[in-house]
Amino acid sequence: MRLSFLVTAVTICSASACAPRTPAAAPPGVVTLPAPIPAAPTAPVTRSGSDVVRLGPSALRYAVHHQIHVEQQFPGQTQTVDRGLRVFLSATIVGPADSAGYPVTFTVDSIVPDSGTATPPGLNLASARGLRYIGHLTPAGEFKQTSTSDSTMAQMFTQFIGAFRNFYPRMPPAGLTLSAEWTDTSSTNDRVGIDVNIKAIAHSRATTWEQRNGTKCLRLESSSTYSVVGSGEQMGQPLEVSGTGTRTGVQFVAIDGRYLGGEAHDSSSLVVGLPMQGMTVPVHQITHSTITVLP
Repeated sequence: MRLSFLVTAVTICSASACAPRTPAAAPPGVVTLPAPIPAAPTAPVTRSGSDVVRLGPSALRYAVHHQIHVEQQFPGQTQTVDRGLRVFLSATIVGPADSAGYPVTFTVDSIVPDSGTATPPGLNLASARGLRYIGHLTPAGEFKQTSTSDSTMAQMFTQFIGAFRNFYPRMPPAGLTLSAEWTDTSSTNDRVGIDVNIKAIAHSRATTWEQRNGTKCLRLESSSTYSVVGSGEQMGQPLEVSGTGTRTGVQFVAIDGRYLGGEAHDSSSLVVGLPMQGMTVPVHQITHSTITVLP
């Protein structure tokens, strides 16, 4: 669910460029980022290194929380925006797998903005309830969407929900083993407000066995770098975006194949071009995301 928030800054920037100019704001305060993700406080679980973990059938409810900090540099002015929201959803993976992988359905229960976070005018977040995303989960952990229950509604909520492509952790198709290390190179194209291409190189490692939610699981740690190139229209005006970013994360997969959530930190430096205004706007965006299993 990362891609949708890469263009949050673009949407804000476009809206800001069209709005009346206000006096320069005072320089923003120091942004305190969350502390590095610690290891679990419980002792690691001792297991044979030959255990293989694969994502498999499950029916779980999750809370996905995104906190986004954006800084934009207009001439003589720094604008800061902080947004946060929670997406409550269920994810059902059923077996057996076919040639495309396991059938998967995501169903949105609700979208709840954090206190102080404004939503776009005229958008009723309650209307997202029951929206379904249907597809398959590949052995490598990628969700490939084939349909939605309402394509118009899904497009309306893209900036909040995304397409779930990266909801589950990526892993070797043969499964995870303790101390496994691998590198993924990917190039993805999506339309999230504008057409965006993201090229990423991610290095991942299964570091230890832990207890989480009362279940033995593997802890996966990853770090990646990526580049972003995109173009399209926002609020009726053309815009372009380019930049780079870094991402670190921790995710957990239970020995029985259930995904038990995780946490990620994402930092990107973008340049948004607004041809109609004849200007470019540097944008720095920091996103902190958590996925938590609900009872």
